[in-house]
Amino acid sequence: MTQLGQLYEKEKVEYANQKTKERITEMALKVLKRNIDITDIMEVTGFTEAEVLCLQQYNQ
Repeated sequence: MTQLGQLYEKEKVEYANQKTKERITEMALKVLKRNIDITDIMEVTGFTEAEVLCLQQYNQ
């Protein structure tokens, strides 16, 4: 594969990872609104407690 092809593939993967993180963040915000336990949100999303608490503050 050429360097250009490798760069293109790398950018596709990075874009997909970014979109996945955005979607998980959206879901976490929705369940925070429903007062789901932070521990459950951490388990499902893979976020740390600090990340969930930050989202919670952002959501208020």
